[in-house]
Amino acid sequence: MIVRDYTAELRHAIPQDRANVDDRTLIRLLNQHRAVFIKNEYNKNKSIDTNLAQEITVILEVADQSTVDYISTLDRTLASRIAIPQLIKISHRELVLSVRNPNILGIRYNYIASEQAVYAGNGKFNTKDVFVFIYNDRLYVKLQKDNPKIAMLPSVTLLGIFENPLECIPLQTSDYVDNMDYEYPMTDYIWGYVKANILRESFGVVESTIEDRKNDKH
Repeated sequence: MIVRDYTAELRHAIPQDRANVDDRTLIRLLNQHRAVFIKNEYNKNKSIDTNLAQEITVILEVADQSTVDYISTLDRTLASRIAIPQLIKISHRELVLSVRNPNILGIRYNYIASEQAVYAGNGKFNTKDVFVFIYNDRLYVKLQKDNPKIAMLPSVTLLGIFENPLECIPLQTSDYVDNMDYEYPMTDYIWGYVKANILRESFGVVESTIEDRKNDKH
């Protein structure tokens, strides 16, 4: 469903005296409650539903070494030109599913926590690997200076689950996309809970969730 469909369903269920709420408010609530549900769901070590994920492609440049001064100058460090959208975090890690070469699907890179970056590539068998991490809202790539893979890294594509899916649009296409017409990454199952929570907590409307209906049958 596109964003417009979700806001229309919410507006239809909101009491008439509150129905003039603007779309920006509904989208903010949609993002917030979706993120909360995903955090709670995937902190239970469940397998991640790729229907919730989005791909973004970021252009890289040589990093300002002062921004990552804990990494040796003997390594090559690249950084995204701009900050990337906030990823949803669970158990102290971001919900990143993969990082790859944007042009060659089979070439994937190792996503690591930022605190691992100082040691990444120092092992006996991983000196030629490429490591990707996020630090202060920017995406960084670390590899040895003589690694020939540097020539293939003008940009990288990251698949992840983001706090605000609409912030990904500029990193997916250069064409204009109306936020309301964007295909929003959410399953019907999660939408049932998200809709019920938004209506109850923000508008005082009680709507049963899938779980409520299951319990009613017992």
